[in-house]
Amino acid sequence: MPAMSAFSAVDQEQRIVMVELETLREHSISLAVNRRDGQSPVALEILTRIVKTLRPGTWISAEHRIDAITDVLAGAIEQLPDETLPGAAENSPMTWRSAARILFQAPPLPFEVFVAVKKTDAGVSAPFSAKAVRYVQHVAGLPSGEQTIGDLTGLLHRELARILLQEEEKAMTISPGGPGSSGAL
Repeated sequence: MPAMSAFSAVDQEQRIVMVELETLREHSISLAVNRRDGQSPVALEILTRIVKTLRPGTWISAEHRIDAITDVLAGAIEQLPDETLPGAAENSPMTWRSAARILFQAPPLPFEVFVAVKKTDAGVSAPFSAKAVRYVQHVAGLPSGEQTIGDLTGLLHRELARILLQEEEKAMTISPGGPGSSGAL
């Protein structure tokens, strides 16, 4: 069996983080971590590892975990391009950053944006995550259809996963005594 290269291991982790980001987006950060009705939290193995690395000591309660994930994700979102989304209408105000902020609610949305998203498809009973996708699609002037928005969320997930893994790697190489450092015992 051929040895797995470092590149393919990173690529595999990035794919897993992309899936975990989609799961997080669908459930919302708070409901993924603090499930109701006796359900277990959503499994986010690599994202949990990244957040624990970037925000050590924040994994002590559900409230702290929600805040830590939101903070780390908001930091990654700030590194996205502040450029109009690919395929968006020429005059669209929807950028990579604004789309990711809305889709992940990280940081929490301003009240007026939250209300605007909730009013999307008024009368339709749909989870907030589905309304957020349609809101981004509408404001961006993207053509309707699952393929278009699926491609967009895939691009956002790929870029956020890359940023998160890169931030984790930087933190591990500069953290004295931290995981991955030569001074760890």
